[in-house]
Amino acid sequence: MSALANSLIALAALSVWGGRAEADGTMGSNAEPGTVLSDEELVKLSQAEAIEIYDERPDKPFDRDTEVRLTGDQLAARGAVDLATALALLPDVSVQQAGRGGASIIIRGASKGQVSVLIDGVLVGDPYYGTFDLTSIPITDIVQIRVSTTPQSPIDGPGGPGGVIEVHTRDAIGPQAVVARAISDTLPSFGIAGTARAALAKHLAIRLSASGLAGGRSLSIGAPFGSVNETRRDAAGSVRLEYRDRDRRFVLDGFADDRHYMVPPSETSTALLLVDLEHNARLSAKLDDKIGGYQVQAQAWFHYLLRRSRSFRDPTFGVETSLEDLSARRSGGMALVTHPIGKEARWAASVTVDHDSVDVSSGAGAVSVPTTGDVTVVEAASDLQYEHRTVRLDGSVGVATPVGVGASPWLEAKAVARWRPRFGGLEVTATGGRKGRVPSLRERFQPGVGDPSLAPEIITHAELRTIEHVSDRIHVELAPFYRHQHGTIVATTQPPDVGKLVNLGTINLYGLDLIGRVRVHANIELGAAYDYIKAHSDILGDDPLSHLPHHRAEAWLQVGPRSRMSALARVIYNGESSINQMTTIPAYTTIEASATWQISREYLAVLRGDDLSNARPLIRPGVYGPGRVLSLILQATWE
Repeated sequence: MSALANSLIALAALSVWGGRAEADGTMGSNAEPGTVLSDEELVKLSQAEAIEIYDERPDKPFDRDTEVRLTGDQLAARGAVDLATALALLPDVSVQQAGRGGASIIIRGASKGQVSVLIDGVLVGDPYYGTFDLTSIPITDIVQIRVSTTPQSPIDGPGGPGGVIEVHTRDAIGPQAVVARAISDTLPSFGIAGTARAALAKHLAIRLSASGLAGGRSLSIGAPFGSVNETRRDAAGSVRLEYRDRDRRFVLDGFADDRHYMVPPSETSTALLLVDLEHNARLSAKLDDKIGGYQVQAQAWFHYLLRRSRSFRDPTFGVETSLEDLSARRSGGMALVTHPIGKEARWAASVTVDHDSVDVSSGAGAVSVPTTGDVTVVEAASDLQYEHRTVRLDGSVGVATPVGVGASPWLEAKAVARWRPRFGGLEVTATGGRKGRVPSLRERFQPGVGDPSLAPEIITHAELRTIEHVSDRIHVELAPFYRHQHGTIVATTQPPDVGKLVNLGTINLYGLDLIGRVRVHANIELGAAYDYIKAHSDILGDDPLSHLPHHRAEAWLQVGPRSRMSALARVIYNGESSINQMTTIPAYTTIEASATWQISREYLAVLRGDDLSNARPLIRPGVYGPGRVLSLILQATWE
């Protein structure tokens, strides 16, 4: 127990000063600062510290090209409270407040269902909106976040043309442990989260997780009321049963979430949207085994969403202007088989089936319009990987076949070539891909705005990422990219169909990501990042996509550890970006800072400040950010 505690504390301390574990995977207790660790070395390190990440074992069935960005210890040290605040720490990922609460991801203009989120290798998402609420994963569960800014591989199934977020959570198998944390902020709100695991038998273990959040901040609205109390609450719980015996592993995961919240209103209006009932549930099963010389992986999943949204004329809640009741389901399965070809190559093949269905009724007063719909997508794919000394090649191809959409099957592919010369710290990765997604159930069937005839979105992407370690103390990363999109789904501004969802023609995007950091002292790191992107539509002209500033930059200073204390400060600049064709978000700059104190082996305290400059950026017309927020986080780990 004490050895594990020491190891965890060492990792937490190192993560504070070890830099932003970006795509180079820099981390380690036995490595020099700035050392690049391979996936296999990361696995060995995590296993040595008794944090086992099964999906990233050296002989994993399929090696995704996602890169390690953050570890659970880094998240704890920086005061992240959920997956949303964790991803907000990455310079090439934007996190935006979602229209109906929660938060969503934007990667180079790709948002909503264009970005896939995989939790322990299982694709998750809202079965109706096609998104994933980043605030629903307890931070105490997360041990590693991996990101790819390029499309999802066809071998992983349908969707993900805009990028991949891969989250690894704490295994049930492992030393008995309890992790708990409490957070309070000046909104005000208060939250708790905890994770515990224990062995049930020789090869069987359980992990239990729970989190809760309650808040009551005052939201500004139009005259004569001036403000309304948010009255927000959220409770979530999950359980994992895990069986592992040599090469065989079976995992059963269950998750449930109950919420009540108000969507932040326009400060110039008195109208309110209240989600007074929202239930989310997920159940998934995963099997890994070796049969003969073949590695086999099978998955099955079921997601359920029940939501009731009520619109009111004003905060007296006396006049209900509309009511939406929806029940949505998502189910499916995947089978993957892989086999080595000699010592340097491997082939893989997979088949994925995903089915979404919805029953939704909406209307005003006694008038209610019921709508039902469903869609099924089947994808068959194959993959070939080759690695020899300094070169690694990976190519996959698949066919996505939608059923019930009225669209023809389309070809998908992805190719990755990586070169790491034996001398110096250079790494060059070229990636090309073509991936699509079917419209979400909401985009097809939501009364008033949806259109069942919407066509799929298809994205072709190319990226050249170059990483150079000038020395053990300097890291530079440059990634120019180009993306060609066809059929992008947006809300039209053309009368008489204003607000109705339509397919655009062609959108071309190009830009670059630049990240650099230097360790000026053993305990001091300076870093900066710059993102540039330009988008043009053959129909709408320049800036056709929401939340897409041409320029985005940030700089950070990280100090520590010293006497078990450390600090991180970030300045983030967002240039002007079009939120839609009629409203523009002004440029803004925010300042963030956190201070971490490792009180003892078991206890960690973090003081965090968000938007310290009180910029309150515009989120959508009339809706602004909460402004300056101070948070206190206390975390305890017992083994």
